[in-house]
Amino acid sequence: MITKKLDFSGGKNSWFDFWHTHIDWNGEGNKNWNKRKEFLDKLLNEFENIKSELKKYPNEYQTWIMIDENNSGEDGIYIHTKNPNSENFPLKIQTKKNIKCLNQNLSNFMKKTDLEIFGFEHEDGNYFYLSDKNYGISLTE
Repeated sequence: MITKKLDFSGGKNSWFDFWHTHIDWNGEGNKNWNKRKEFLDKLLNEFENIKSELKKYPNEYQTWIMIDENNSGEDGIYIHTKNPNSENFPLKIQTKKNIKCLNQNLSNFMKKTDLEIFGFEHEDGNYFYLSDKNYGISLTE
């Protein structure tokens, strides 16, 4: 479990500067949909674990999943808080709710999560941010 290595105490050294992790580090999910779904299921499971830990976190935070439509290795979970590295909290991104996911399997998967989905167009393809409106500060303006 990823959360065992993180400090959610809210103490002096308990902060997250775009902390993130990937589940499919090697991009194995790019080989076929069944493999990608396996990694996405693990990603959702870890996201639930992180949200559970963040319930106890005494400071403001943002957390989300980012999915790269074209690269399973880039799919990740993020936590962001006020931090000593930069005054970049909270993150506010300009996203669109109606960005179309061309991968129908991925589109169906994301819709079944019951998370808010925001698309972001990128030159390498579309990115999708999935967040739970009941956890943390919104990413959108």
